[in-house]
Amino acid sequence: SSEEAAASDLMTIVQSAAQITDGSQRDAALLAALRICRRELEAAEAESTATQLCLSEAKDTFDFAARLLSGGSPSSLSLQGNVGISTVGVSSTKNGKREGEGRLSSDIDQYWKRSKTTTSSSSLEAESQTACSFPIPTNPIHMPAIHSSVETGDALMSAQVVANHRELFYQRLLGISAPEVENYTPNLTQANLRNKYQLDEGIHIVRHWDTGADGLDAAAFRSKHKTWYTKMKPVTQNLGRRTGIHLRTLEPQQGQDGEGKSVLCRYNKDGTKSTVYLDISQLYDALFEIHCLEHGHLRGKEAAKSRVDELYANVPDAQVKIFVDTCPVCMERRGSQEEFVKVQFV
Repeated sequence: SSEEAAASDLMTIVQSAAQITDGSQRDAALLAALRICRRELEAAEAESTATQLCLSEAKDTFDFAARLLSGGSPSSLSLQGNVGISTVGVSSTKNGKREGEGRLSSDIDQYWKRSKTTTSSSSLEAESQTACSFPIPTNPIHMPAIHSSVETGDALMSAQVVANHRELFYQRLLGISAPEVENYTPNLTQANLRNKYQLDEGIHIVRHWDTGADGLDAAAFRSKHKTWYTKMKPVTQNLGRRTGIHLRTLEPQQGQDGEGKSVLCRYNKDGTKSTVYLDISQLYDALFEIHCLEHGHLRGKEAAKSRVDELYANVPDAQVKIFVDTCPVCMERRGSQEEFVKVQFV
């Protein structure tokens, strides 16, 4: 069928990329193949039940190419069912070639034949699962409070100092003043920056992923939001990214009736905890709590980033660096001078 031919073409692309001997060119070719497989995977997911075989094969090929790109070679990948691939380390010889590459073609062919013959109704059913099908963690979700000063400890910060720092942080991060943050809409290409409305849209998508909404059935709703497909499914191997977006409900605030607010979360790297997405107006206060209050300005960027990753889903290194680099207490210790912020200590 045309679907089987398309899947075969995908494997041909991956095979060709995997046989490149130059390491950097091989990785670049595999990355390009990975992108092609991903597009095919997302397109196939939106099709009817009759095209699910193509989806399964595209997913297998995508997983295989991803593991090759992450450092494995076909000879180092163990076959466990049609998608159960585990990645182990790959050693290199003195001339820079990877061990086992001589058996490249036969290993890929073995994997491909295995995946085609083990596709079943159960694997197709598993393929359609979303993050909601996985156990939702029960760890406490922490939302940062709004902070205006530091009045205890060795590094006091007045309300004016905190306001100046907040202003400098958002100027460096977004190029706008702090009061403009509430009405700022990040570009969707800025993956780690979302405002409240964008997060609310994400909550709506996740909540109705299995049921459909807005006059659309589940298939049409997923097709409309097909870029969410890979975000909804937790990865089974650590490829350097955390997925599995899901919803958690906060404890109701004092005096609030019923359930608390729903928040958008994803799994941490080992899948044991939920980490919550912050909107851009919460970024400063979240970093303030960690660096200024918990660490007392005494620990650096790496310690702050480690703590950030325990709590939050979308605060990368660059945002932590901007906060610590512009921290007025740390600036004074370094003897730094800023052009547009005069820091006045209590």
